[in-house]
Amino acid sequence: MDKIRALRYFKRVVELNSFTAVAEEFEVPASSISRRVKDLEQSLGVELLQRSTRQVKVTELGKLYYSKISKAIRQLEQADELVSQTFEAPNGLIRISCLPTYGEQHLTPLLEKFAQRYPNIVFDLTYNDDLSQLGKDPVDVAIRGGFAPDEHVIAKRLSDNEFTLVATPQFIDKLEYCLPLNKSAIESIATLQYRGPRGVIEWYILNDEHWEPLKLTPKVISNNGKALTAAALNHRGMFCVPSWSICNYLDTGELVQVPCEGKVSVSPGGDLGVFLLYERTKYQIPKIKLCVDFIYENLNER
Repeated sequence: MDKIRALRYFKRVVELNSFTAVAEEFEVPASSISRRVKDLEQSLGVELLQRSTRQVKVTELGKLYYSKISKAIRQLEQADELVSQTFEAPNGLIRISCLPTYGEQHLTPLLEKFAQRYPNIVFDLTYNDDLSQLGKDPVDVAIRGGFAPDEHVIAKRLSDNEFTLVATPQFIDKLEYCLPLNKSAIESIATLQYRGPRGVIEWYILNDEHWEPLKLTPKVISNNGKALTAAALNHRGMFCVPSWSICNYLDTGELVQVPCEGKVSVSPGGDLGVFLLYERTKYQIPKIKLCVDFIYENLNER
């Protein structure tokens, strides 16, 4: 039995709860994954996984075994990459997870420049709002918006992530409310709301140094920033959006900031930002270090 391979398969089955998903990741038949893990169980003399036609569950001993071997497997994989890489000619796969709009507008063009300099690098890009867990999910580098994470990763700030309430001048001109808008008016006007992984994102207004939730009247709800921006440009409603994502429209005047009596945001207070996240140990691998440094040097708004 190739025990190292069996351990790697078992680790990912625990993390993904699926033989099929692990098989797709390693590009082998699901039966091979199941057989390798079964061999591992037989060598240990314990049951690590409970299998059924619907799901895979980790036993208590399996959870304990996973907690002991997962860090060692990660370190082994990183050691393999470290000794096989050079700074002069880095090669291999870099897996990046990034929030969609930021990825499309800022990261994709930048990685094209990186690829021209290092043509042997292959990027596996995932653009979504899911919160990747570095060290557990198959991700080397992540870019996320919000507060600085408290997990055990390095977080470098790329830019502010302040939100602005915007609409077209035509939409504002047709409002039957006095400007600046108060809380009641905002709640009565058509809005465009973003739906994240945990549901529709709420808005808040700052009144007398206190953040109050807004009971909105949504006209469009979507998990796609482009769709909401298009709706805003078509005079469908007000959109609370990161300033960096619509700066071009603000410059042209197609969208303008909506005057309000208090600041409107999707987060009640705090210093919001866009952060570049990576593990300290992976930073030693040349391809990861070169990629992280390149992204930070080009996207960091000093």
